[in-house]
Amino acid sequence: MKLNLLYVSSQKNKSALFLENDLVKRIKSPMKIELKKIFCKTESNNIEQQKNFESEKIKKFLNKNNFLFCFDKKGEKFSSEGFSNLLFKQTKDIDFVIGGPFGISKKLLDCSNKLISFSDMEFSHDIFRFMAIEQIYRAQCIFNNHPYHQK
Repeated sequence: MKLNLLYVSSQKNKSALFLENDLVKRIKSPMKIELKKIFCKTESNNIEQQKNFESEKIKKFLNKNNFLFCFDKKGEKFSSEGFSNLLFKQTKDIDFVIGGPFGISKKLLDCSNKLISFSDMEFSHDIFRFMAIEQIYRAQCIFNNHPYHQK
């Protein structure tokens, strides 16, 4: 299974890269993860126009044969075990999307196979991306009965 984590960013922040890269290296069989940064500067003062602009750029990287899961605070919340079950019951590769500062356009959310929420709180993009990667790694550990999840 291949997971593509697509995320919108207008920053060149490298503060979380060391921890992020460490987790990405740990994610192995039966899963492979690829991070795709979609660089978007602010193009509009109108929030909906900006979300639509970013979503159009995101769509260029989506694979129509993959499941599309978008992270959104209105999405479904999962335990770590439930998230692991969600990932490993899929029969196709998965595209995960983390939107820009204002979120993801309604049009793209409506195309999603699943909306996923980690919390009602909001997080910086770097922190959320790290949390998403950590939960993907944890899901793999749960699937493989690795002790990481029990720590």
